[in-house]
Amino acid sequence: MSVLFSIIIPCYNQAHFLPDCLNSLLAQQYQHWEAIVVNDGSTDDANQVVWAYQERDARIKLIKKQNGGLSSARNEGIKQSSGSRFIFLDADDFLYDRCLAELSTNLNIVNDDVLIQYGYTYISEKKDKILQTVIPSERKNLIPDIFSNILAPCHSICISKKLIDASGYFDENLKSLEDWDFWLRVAKSGATHKVIPTSLVNYRYVKNSMSRNPFTMYDSFMKVAQRAVLPDSRITVPSTLNKKYEHDMNPFLQSALMSVLGVAIMQNKIEESVRLFNKESQKEKNQFIPAEFEPMCSYLSFRYWYDKEDIEKVFSDFYPRFELFFNNLGYDNQFIQKACYFIFKRHLFFRNKYKYGRRLGGFINYLLRKKAAIL
Repeated sequence: MSVLFSIIIPCYNQAHFLPDCLNSLLAQQYQHWEAIVVNDGSTDDANQVVWAYQERDARIKLIKKQNGGLSSARNEGIKQSSGSRFIFLDADDFLYDRCLAELSTNLNIVNDDVLIQYGYTYISEKKDKILQTVIPSERKNLIPDIFSNILAPCHSICISKKLIDASGYFDENLKSLEDWDFWLRVAKSGATHKVIPTSLVNYRYVKNSMSRNPFTMYDSFMKVAQRAVLPDSRITVPSTLNKKYEHDMNPFLQSALMSVLGVAIMQNKIEESVRLFNKESQKEKNQFIPAEFEPMCSYLSFRYWYDKEDIEKVFSDFYPRFELFFNNLGYDNQFIQKACYFIFKRHLFFRNKYKYGRRLGGFINYLLRKKAAIL
C-alpha cells in the first residue's frame, strides 16, 4: 500500500509565500499526500489563498485557529491528519517535485523507527539565487550528536506518526528552539537515522533577523540544553535511551551565545549584549581569541546578506555596532579589528569582488586569508 504523507504547514501572516509552497505539492511526482495548512490567527488573506487551492485539489485542507505559536499550529495539524509519515513544512519553504517520490522509495526499506533526513538548499527570498546546499551525514547514533547539533530544518526530515506520538509532540511553552527540543525527544524515544544524500527541499532565506528576540532565544537555548541530558517525562514510550547522560553542553551553549549576540548587536542592543556576554561567557574576556567570535555571523543574523546593496548595509550599519560592542567590553583596537575580520570576512570577500572584479578581488581575498591565518 502506498504511504500517505501528511504535510503540516503552519501559517501566520505568510499568505504571500503560500502559492510557492502549495504549488510544490501539486507538482509532486508522488501523488498520495495530504496538506494541512494551519492558519494560526493570521490577519492577512491566508484563508482566501488556501480556499483557492482547495478548489483545485481536495488534498489541501485548512484549519483555522487562534494564534498560539508554531508548536501549537503543528500540534493541531498532527491531530487532524491521516498520514503515517509526516513533513513539517513552513509556509515560506517548498519541496522539489521528486521529494515525496524519493522518500516513498526509501520507506520501502526502513521501519517506523527510522528518521529519514535529506539535503536542503538555501535560496534567496525572491528565489533568484542559490545561497548554499547542505547535505547531511548519516549518524550511526543520534545520541550524543544531537546534544550539540540542532539536527536540521524540520522540512528536511521525514518522521513516522509512531515516533511523533512517542515523543509527546511539540512543546507549546517554548518560544523558539521547539524543533531542537522535539528532535531530542525523538532521538531518546529510540529513533534511528537514514540519509538521502541529495537536496530535496528548499529553505527560503527570509531576512527576519531584525524581528527576532535574541534574549528569548537564548533563554530557550538554556532551557532545552539543561533538560537535554536528563530523562524526559514527556516521552510516552519505554526507552533505554531516555536516561541521564554525562555530556558537557557548555561548548554548544557558548556557540549559541555567540549566535544570539550577533542578532542582538545587529539590532543595536549594545548594552544588553554586553551584559549577556559578561553574565553567560564561560571564560574571562582576556582568554578569548578573535576567531572565537566568528559564530556571531550566522543564518540567524546576516550570514546570507550577499547582494551588493545588502553588503553595503552590513558595513555601514552593522559593522560599527560590533566595534562598539567590543570597545564597551574593553578590548583594544587591534583585537577589535581582528574579531571583526572573522565576523565579516565573507562580506568583505564579496565586497572586494564587487569592487575590483572576480580576478583582482579574488587575489586580494587570497592575501587577506593568508594574513588571517597568522592572526
